[in-house]
Amino acid sequence: MEFLKKYFYGILTPAEEAWVQDWLGRHMDEPQVQQTLMDIMDDMEEEDRVLSSSAFSEVCRKLGLERKLRRRMLYRKIGLTALKAAACLLLFVAGAAAYRLIIPDEPVEWLEVKVPFGEQKDLVLSDGTHLYLNSGSRITYPSRFQGEERRVFVDGEIFAEVAEDPEHPFHINSGDVSVKVLGTTFNFKAFDDSQCVEMLLLDGSVRMNIGPEGADMRQFTLRPGEMLQYVRDSREVNYKTFNPHTFRSFRDQGAIHFFNISLEDIAADLERIFGTRIVIIDEELEDDRYFAWFTNNEDLEQILNGLNVDGKMKLVMRDDIVYIAKNRL
Repeated sequence: MEFLKKYFYGILTPAEEAWVQDWLGRHMDEPQVQQTLMDIMDDMEEEDRVLSSSAFSEVCRKLGLERKLRRRMLYRKIGLTALKAAACLLLFVAGAAAYRLIIPDEPVEWLEVKVPFGEQKDLVLSDGTHLYLNSGSRITYPSRFQGEERRVFVDGEIFAEVAEDPEHPFHINSGDVSVKVLGTTFNFKAFDDSQCVEMLLLDGSVRMNIGPEGADMRQFTLRPGEMLQYVRDSREVNYKTFNPHTFRSFRDQGAIHFFNISLEDIAADLERIFGTRIVIIDEELEDDRYFAWFTNNEDLEQILNGLNVDGKMKLVMRDDIVYIAKNRL
């Protein structure tokens, strides 16, 4: 109850708020939950604002508590913070919950790790899953897993060695893409500011869901040695194969691979890896695609020159910024 009360007072972190909202979306019809919500409202400090706004009325209706709560709370007074929390809950209910979580007696702490440009980090989760995070990546995860699923949120690139636990599948959420894992080794890349989402499976099995829940969602199951690429703008999905025994990820001495990747996404990747700003002056170059592997700890200049073997680009370094233009000679 104390954790829910903190939610209504608006003093939780964004990750904790999302967690509470998900749980309420699953359990709001239970009488015990409804009673708890009313008890929380009874305990909240009264102020000078009469609780008669259309936002709160709509929250009551969406939660199925209109008659009970409004009968007891129509003339209640709450602070602006609590009203904002109720409005946030309405937005969540309208979108519907996408996964199941259970509130424990003592709340699980949600943690976030951000990797600075030019760095990498190792992370071991409570279940023994080992994650390697590439430059510029961000992950949100619980201090311990509870319930039927193990779920984390990723914006970036990870190499994962997931602890096997078929009874509690491992889930990765990244924007409009989610991955279900039983126990496997893979390289997953999905930056919010990049068009290409990429999964390379080395061992085990994964299922990728692309798009929102419902009729428009597409599912793909990968086997070892298969790679899936999803282009967000065009919603195009491509399958490729690779040799999982010879593949080297970023954790292997900074190895870098580009499998039919646009120059725009390559520039964003290289900015994160080397911490150097890269500007593509001629937009017509942004959609050019490249196949390239760099496994000998090459520096930024060597990589750019390797991509420019045909001399199509003009590369200029000025004030610690790399400018890429079309070579017009």
